[in-house]
Amino acid sequence: MKKDDIYYLIACAILILASISIKGYSHEVRVPLPQAIDGIPREFGEFIGINEHPSDRNYLDSSADQWIFRIYNQRGSDKPIRVFVGYWESQNEQKRVTPPRYTAEGWEYYWIKTKPLSLGTDAFVSVKEFLNEKGQEKELVYYCYIVDGKIVLDEYQLRLLNVVNLLLYRKSNAALVRLSVSVTTDFPVENAEVLGEKFLKEFLPLLKKYLS
Repeated sequence: MKKDDIYYLIACAILILASISIKGYSHEVRVPLPQAIDGIPREFGEFIGINEHPSDRNYLDSSADQWIFRIYNQRGSDKPIRVFVGYWESQNEQKRVTPPRYTAEGWEYYWIKTKPLSLGTDAFVSVKEFLNEKGQEKELVYYCYIVDGKIVLDEYQLRLLNVVNLLLYRKSNAALVRLSVSVTTDFPVENAEVLGEKFLKEFLPLLKKYLS
């Protein structure tokens, strides 16, 4: 049995218990952030960002309580890195973190895999990586979920952790980080990976004080 299948079965079992237990709660705790996420630096290391509103091709989950969409560029480069960070103080059936594998109609992901990243001495994290395509347009995408400062990769793991937190602490707060880099014949996947992962190695540590 695959690891994802195990997570799915465990999540289903806990969801059944949760549906029984949650009825006894008078309310769910909302978890505000210590600092607004629009305070995340626009400039750090070799990168400079500007706030933008997402177009149809970019991911946006408007059910988030707070979110930013920025376009970052490495100094001296003309390859934009499109970044979405969203935070949910709590979740329910109408307001929930959704898998960021799709943008507008017609886009489909070609493959998906887990990618480990080194953030420094003895510090490693993993993120999801996939290639999104629509006709001749392509983008390399990275994403991860963050719950109380900890990176969560899989949707099943996220749901499981949300249910456990709901049962024990009456909270279901979570964040989503998604970034994409356009892939072209002049800028293939390998180049996009180098740029995207360099950005993540500097960006993810910055998020800790905002999403803890």
